[in-house]
Amino acid sequence: MRKLTSFMGWLLCLAIVAGCGSDQVESAEYGKELNHTSMVITSDGLKWDVDKTAPSFEDTLKQMPFEVKQIKLPFPPTHQAASVIKAPFDMIQLTYADLLYGQQIILVESNSQDDSEPKGKPGPKLQNGTPTWIQSDSQTSALYWKADGYTYLLMSNKVKNGHFVPLFTPKELAVIASSMK
Repeated sequence: MRKLTSFMGWLLCLAIVAGCGSDQVESAEYGKELNHTSMVITSDGLKWDVDKTAPSFEDTLKQMPFEVKQIKLPFPPTHQAASVIKAPFDMIQLTYADLLYGQQIILVESNSQDDSEPKGKPGPKLQNGTPTWIQSDSQTSALYWKADGYTYLLMSNKVKNGHFVPLFTPKELAVIASSMK
């Protein structure tokens, strides 16, 4: 049986913060992944919980009306998934996990045209000078930024003593984010 964590609820909140003004929210479905595949903690250990109806990683990338950027991964993933997220704009989540070491990194990208001031503590600048904002909590380290008309959120966590905890520091996330192509 799955051990319940609030990670996915936290992810939903961050996805909403990462690209919208409250005026754009039109339904309770907003921010929900159309296909959900993720690393989960179970009573038997870590598991890659696969949505069998999900299109392939590559096919999901092709669904987006913009070029989906990817980061240079800081570890070799054992699993990866791409999920479209319901929103009044285009949003995708890329999840890369290493179940052997219990770690994952998630990149959310959107073409939201929201121009509100970002919330959170200012974070380290990317190598190109782009400002970031720290969105971390006790379960996940996270960094948010806007560039070239797109909004990004990079998150990471690992499993320690049966719970999700942050994996990378904001400075390390900024280095990873700067590798995006």
